[in-house]
This record gives sequence, structure tokens and C-alpha cells, in this order.
Amino acid sequence: MRVFMFILMTVLSVMLVLFGVQNPQPVEVRFLMFTSGPISLSLVIILAAIAGATLVALFTGYSGIRHSLRERRLSKLQAELERRIAQLEKENEQLRAKAQPRQEPVGQKSGNG
Repeated sequence: MRVFMFILMTVLSVMLVLFGVQNPQPVEVRFLMFTSGPISLSLVIILAAIAGATLVALFTGYSGIRHSLRERRLSKLQAELERRIAQLEKENEQLRAKAQPRQEPVGQKSGNG
């Protein structure tokens, strides 16, 4: 999967560079209240690609942090539960040792013999 993503990103990067090289003419960018002077179209494309990559990195990082925190919480809970299981097993063994099974008298045997 990583190889596929690497190939896809390489192809897209090459296409972006080719598009920028073939369109060097100046353009005017308008966004909300902001209007720029003449800027190279390739520069606009590169800045947009960098902004997109930054947004993806931020979302991925946020998701990774949430996953890490959840994993840490679950790991602590698992350790606590395993400790509790060990404690209960120890108590169970102690209770079984105290309650020794009844033994039948030597003269009586159960069975058909």
C-alpha cells in the first residue's frame, strides 16, 4: 500500500510541475477581500499544493494523536484488569485450599463393586 501511495504521489507531483512549467503567465488571485497583484500561475499552484499538504498533515496528526491517547488509555485499563484477574485467581486458590474436599470413609465405596 505504501508503494502504491508513493507512486501515486510521485505521478501527481510530476503532473503538478509540468502544469506549472507550461503555464508561466501571470494571474491575479482574488480570495474573499484579498486581491493580489500579478503572480505566476505556477507559484499559485505550488502554494495551493503546499496548503493542501499542510491541511492533510494537520488532520492526520490530529487523528494520530487521538489514536495514541485512546491506545494509552486502553493499555492502562488492560493492565488494571489483568492485575485484578491475577488477584482474583489468587483469592480463588486460597479459598479452594481452605475448603478441602470431603473424603469418603474407607469402608464405603461408591460404585457398583
